[in-house]
Amino acid sequence: MAWFALAAACLLTLLLQGQTLLKPLLITDDIAQHYVWLDAVPGSGFQPDDPWIDCSKVYQPYLAAAVYDAVHLMLPTLLVGKAIALVLLALTAFLIFHIGLRLGGARLGWIAMGLLFLSDAWIGISGGFARSFAWPVVCGFLLALLSGRAGLAALCLFLAAPLYPMLFVLLAPVYAFVWLHGEALSGWRQTFNVRAQLRAQWPLLLAVAVGSTLVLLKSREMAMHPFMGPQVTLAQIQTDPLYGVGGRVPLWPQLPLYQLLPGPLLPWDKVLMEPVIRHLATLSSGLATAGVLLLHVSAVLAFLLAMFILWHRSREKAVVLLTLAVVSMVTFQVAELLLPKLFESSRYLIWTIPVLGLIAWSMLLDAAVGLISSKRARQGMLVLLAAMFVVRAPVISGKGAEDSSEYAPLYTALARTGGEEMIACFPRTADLVPVLCHRSVFVSHESSHAVIFTRYRKLVMERHTALLKAFYSPMQADVRAFCKDNKISWLVVEDKFYRPDIQPGVHFAPFEQQIRDMLKKTPQPWLLTYARKAGKQVQPGVYLLNTGPIIDSIDQP
Repeated sequence: MAWFALAAACLLTLLLQGQTLLKPLLITDDIAQHYVWLDAVPGSGFQPDDPWIDCSKVYQPYLAAAVYDAVHLMLPTLLVGKAIALVLLALTAFLIFHIGLRLGGARLGWIAMGLLFLSDAWIGISGGFARSFAWPVVCGFLLALLSGRAGLAALCLFLAAPLYPMLFVLLAPVYAFVWLHGEALSGWRQTFNVRAQLRAQWPLLLAVAVGSTLVLLKSREMAMHPFMGPQVTLAQIQTDPLYGVGGRVPLWPQLPLYQLLPGPLLPWDKVLMEPVIRHLATLSSGLATAGVLLLHVSAVLAFLLAMFILWHRSREKAVVLLTLAVVSMVTFQVAELLLPKLFESSRYLIWTIPVLGLIAWSMLLDAAVGLISSKRARQGMLVLLAAMFVVRAPVISGKGAEDSSEYAPLYTALARTGGEEMIACFPRTADLVPVLCHRSVFVSHESSHAVIFTRYRKLVMERHTALLKAFYSPMQADVRAFCKDNKISWLVVEDKFYRPDIQPGVHFAPFEQQIRDMLKKTPQPWLLTYARKAGKQVQPGVYLLNTGPIIDSIDQP
């Protein structure tokens, strides 16, 4: 059964995600933030002092970076994350099957695996980044606790620290509380027997000691890094639009637990909730609000009902799942109180609660099938579920990756520019240039994510401010000064970023409003006029400019 489940997990993964290996431009844009350092070797085309490349490696957890390097020995950068994601998705499905097997039998295992592939889990796993290891580590840890395998639990706890440190912070107390519950059931007979506890728990103690050391080392390394620096303060987060609604990393105002919890308990947001809400919104806003409320209440009630069912089957197993849920919520609250010391508080929910929600809904569906007395009716129910999977397969195929072929001609042109030259373009357009063209960019949207660190934030703000000033200035002198001061060799200018009706979300706060204000003041900035006259149009509405003539020229009206 286990080998058959593993084969099924691999087959479904390849059927639904395997095509990403054959399409180079079907990628997750976060690749620019996480993998660009893999290609940054002498002679590759990057500038040797590119700060984004330097930082892109330092904030990778130790083991995750080692995995990228190892896979990169065999595969090009564009396939590294895709290959890792495929392996992790198949492994997660296999572990989910075994969790279902432990909680209710083979039927529950197959249902859980099927619901996983229909869920939104791929959004987190796609790309093969550090966060992609969260689901398999959490599932492996749960399986270890449910099956009483302390060695596997220790391994998962140890792996959490160098793969995704936030998981280590969360899972260590889970094990402690489950252990205390087991000691209470035994009447505390061996709890204070130090020799016996050391003999039984040494793998966990070693994992905690090594894991804690790795987490602290990585935290100190980022705090001391010359381009990153210590974390910003809570006072900054509360007043800086960069951390507010629409900011690059929205951390304030903090959302309460009761608003955030129900969504992850229903891990089909993209494939179920969004289409339903969109349809209800076309009828009335009241129906849309009622629909969201109903779905959220259903998610919480479904989890509670599933735990009630499991409690009657096995209290010890119910305690494991409930402990993970409670510790996740408590850690979320602690992270909000200590913001930003434990980084983004929502991450303590989004990598554990969806696993619990998936398990809960699988248990309820399995129980519903079990209530059907007729064998043929049960088989018909399972066939219906399989048919639903087949219908949904084309929609969810390749989920988590985006087609980036829109800028293929631009990427081709930029890849032909001289090595170690700086390219400046609109931040979102710049995201994939380093990975696809092996060229340094002045600033990009994805490279701006780590603004929770002070020196990094300062660099991001300075570069975005300088870029937008040049791009939307009415004066040639501003463009020339920008290119000269920052040693910009090439400019990419796009019509769509100069339209009066520029789309919301084109940039993050506070820069998006600045763009709108500058366009109202100067509807035809100098750079746009010059690009249309002297630039090379590499694709419709996209112009590539060599900055040499701009730097050498005198001011023109």
